[in-house]
Amino acid sequence: MPASIYTDNVRSHKTPPRPLEKPSLLSEKNLTFLETIKKTYPEFTFRPGRKFLFRPPKSIRYLESDENFRFLLLHELSHAVLGHFSFDRSLERLQIERDAWAKTRELCSIHSVAFNEELAESELNTYRDWVHQKTLCKHCGLSCLEVSSESLYCPFCQRKYKKS
Repeated sequence: MPASIYTDNVRSHKTPPRPLEKPSLLSEKNLTFLETIKKTYPEFTFRPGRKFLFRPPKSIRYLESDENFRFLLLHELSHAVLGHFSFDRSLERLQIERDAWAKTRELCSIHSVAFNEELAESELNTYRDWVHQKTLCKHCGLSCLEVSSESLYCPFCQRKYKKS
């Protein structure tokens, strides 16, 4: 094969065009709400993602197709506004969630979004269940005390465990 054909083929290849931005799945009402939130809280970045979450220090991800979009966006914004960056103990995680839901209630009032008590409690219950599972004694199955960020103590068995 002549070298010029190979060279010409290489030269004729151009960088492919950037893929077009995916169209938003947000309703007009939710898109308007998102734009208002972005303008009101310019210190944070808002991007679509696979679920709602706050990525410290300033990034908020949202799921475009969720029917509770505005409510859950305000919840993640609550984490950001409150500066929830980390936690050491399981119970601290639960307290962080409780504080964020309280702040969500405030933000809902400010931004004219109905506070969904049932959904908030359901979400809190997932953290309550998580804390309960994380603190079960490996020997007897009863709840342990969290003595540090790394260890648990079972008062019934009188054993100390490293957290898993």
